Amino acid sequence: MSNLAINKKIISPSTRIDSIDFIRAISFLMIVAGHFVGALSQHGVDHHYFHKYYLGGVGVSFFIITSGASLYISTKNKFDLKVYIKKRIANIYPYFWICYIFVAVFLFLSFSTVCLGDDPVRLLITFLALDGYLGSTVPNTYYLIGEWFTGFILLVYILFPFVFWLKNKNIYIAITLIIISSWIAIQNTHYIVEHFLLWNDDPFWNPISRLPEILLGALVVDLLLLKNKKANFFTAFIALLYIVIVITFIENHYRTYNMWGISMWAMTFVIICCLYENIIIPNSVKKIILFLSEYSFVAFLLHHQIIYYLVTKIQFHKFGKFQFFYFYVIIVLLCYFLAYLIKPIGDKVKRKILEL
Repeated sequence: MSNLAINKKIISPSTRIDSIDFIRAISFLMIVAGHFVGALSQHGVDHHYFHKYYLGGVGVSFFIITSGASLYISTKNKFDLKVYIKKRIANIYPYFWICYIFVAVFLFLSFSTVCLGDDPVRLLITFLALDGYLGSTVPNTYYLIGEWFTGFILLVYILFPFVFWLKNKNIYIAITLIIISSWIAIQNTHYIVEHFLLWNDDPFWNPISRLPEILLGALVVDLLLLKNKKANFFTAFIALLYIVIVITFIENHYRTYNMWGISMWAMTFVIICCLYENIIIPNSVKKIILFLSEYSFVAFLLHHQIIYYLVTKIQFHKFGKFQFFYFYVIIVLLCYFLAYLIKPIGDKVKRKILEL
């Protein structure tokens, strides 16, 4: 039976895969850890309990793959462009705008100032949630929340219909073309930046560069929905074998933020999914993981400002290991507490958009 036939029978927009929820939750925790260490480093405090680039990079890769999985599930097998666009707008913008207003009000009350202005182009870039992504090419926007990933995922939304169509036409051609396109995009980033506005000068912050991970998310969904333990364990073994080969023959190049490193993180994602789906998780734990997963995007939008605020207010250079991890946990809890308060408002706006 083909993948397409399997999808028609099983996938629905409400389908949930426990391992995807789990990885979405832990990816947020890794991103916060990376950014926390990075913010401390900017203030002259170097803690080595987390590796800021490695953890942040793994978390981002996991986030991208889970995004591909979610997009694949939500599009089902009948792709309606109008419905697709409406869903994508509803899944991002209500939460972004509400979080932006919340942070703007908080900054005004805390510091009696907020970064706003009357430049219509920069206001539009901020309104569209592209300012973090375009910060290096369009400076001095009214950037408050999110980061490059917010604009990145919006551009992925534009490209995903092509990935979806290509995958359903011929999976082998899809894999080949997408990997080649990714390699070309990474190798020619500086040239593309000069000729294309919606392109970041970081080779790995551009949607075409990371399309293999989006496609992988769709492939993982197909695999996990088969509910075949042997297939899962065999896939996990192949992924582990790939990691061993890369570590053995690529020397230390895989340790940096490049295609080898990202491919290893992607294979780690596959291993976690395949093994997680075959262990028994108590329902109480599943509920916690589901909560962390569902609120992770809103928490993600807010986490930078929470980190920056605490880092500027607290003398972290005097802290030891316990205090460091204590405040890391505090940051995570604050992110989720505020997300718990804000997300229901965004949900109401989302429903209104979907009803249009």
